[in-house]
Amino acid sequence: MRALTASDGHDCRPRPRNSGLRAATALVGACALAASCAPDARVLPDEDVVVDDAGRLHSVLDPRTRVVSLVPSVTETLVAIGAADRLIVRTQYDHQPELASLPVVNAVLEPSVEAIHALAPDLVVMWLTGGDGGSVGERLEAVGIDWYGASIQTVADFERNARNFGRLFHLAGRSDSVITSVRTELALARAEWTGRQPAEIFYVVQLDPPMTVGPGTFLDSIFSAGGAANVFGDIKGNWPLVSLEEIVWRDPEYVVVPVTGYGTPRIPPGYRDPSLDRLAATPAWALLGAVKAGRIVSVDADLFGRAGPRMGEAARYLAHRIRGAGSPDP
Repeated sequence: MRALTASDGHDCRPRPRNSGLRAATALVGACALAASCAPDARVLPDEDVVVDDAGRLHSVLDPRTRVVSLVPSVTETLVAIGAADRLIVRTQYDHQPELASLPVVNAVLEPSVEAIHALAPDLVVMWLTGGDGGSVGERLEAVGIDWYGASIQTVADFERNARNFGRLFHLAGRSDSVITSVRTELALARAEWTGRQPAEIFYVVQLDPPMTVGPGTFLDSIFSAGGAANVFGDIKGNWPLVSLEEIVWRDPEYVVVPVTGYGTPRIPPGYRDPSLDRLAATPAWALLGAVKAGRIVSVDADLFGRAGPRMGEAARYLAHRIRGAGSPDP
């Protein structure tokens, strides 16, 4: 997979303490003998549990206070609902000021179970897709660590998981407020374009081979709210591979390119987008009408790549770049 830019960040992985998997296994056995280390979510009434995207049940009776989030969009949501003080590490993709003092853990798809165990978390939030999530989850469970599987592909997925985290952290009121805020921001952005022809766009999830956005995903919803239409809105799959010939044939008005390392660029009207030269220098991409006309829109990969509390901000920025409407600032 060839990206336009490389992610920044540094490796400051927590080192495991002397207590390893053997000690953890003994601890799990002791808890089983005591039979009262934690409420068994399988025997609790529905109102006392939440269900994650892996179908796992989690008790909400005791709030989580030591959390490892390996999903950047979830981390943003936790910060937004006021749970930043519950996080004990951050990933190299988490740049919120509230987390700046936390140690960094890398390998978000296949993390070190021993390193995580040394942190003594009471909940680990991890991806269900990509890497070897199922195996990692089994190993976490084997050493007595509760893990929450997240697969957040749509706005509805974001809302469901945000509501779950509100209950798990006893911050339900805050999570409801964040959900309402995102709904309101997307609706207000969308209302501005009601009755007007949307601009057709191609979003570059991956450059070579080309990968884009499927219908119904959170990015597709951001496009719609920002006055744009996904030129591949009729294709199957969340993140489908497409041919460059098909992109040329569909002839999008704009090509939207996620970039990393310098945030969402504030580009004045008439200024040449920094991603234009990169695409124009590639013969196949240079065939696109949008590239020839200079209709390239660089966007912050973090802002647009996460189904989280900033989706309304992403829609406003997109509208600003393709329509010159409003302000790109939150």
